[in-house]
Amino acid sequence: MFYDTKLEILDVTHFKPVLSVMADVQPYRKSFSFEDGYILETTYRAFCPLESLLLSNCYIRISEDIFIVLDMKEWSDYVELYLYRCKPDFTLEVEE
Repeated sequence: MFYDTKLEILDVTHFKPVLSVMADVQPYRKSFSFEDGYILETTYRAFCPLESLLLSNCYIRISEDIFIVLDMKEWSDYVELYLYRCKPDFTLEVEE
């Protein structure tokens, strides 16, 4: 794995970075189906070292994009994250 992409784990209240980790981010497609017919398609997955602040449903910033972690799998020495990209003005709506 090539840990060549910086992930910023964001505070869910103010969307300020609380931790930065390096990750291997790859294009990936997987659909998640929820109640009431909602289907979300992940577009990336990230492999990163085990970190205590990584939780399912947390927010991550990669460059200017914000993602939510829809699912994660913990392996012996890394975590695999399935990322859904939020719309570009997502943080602007939350701050208002």
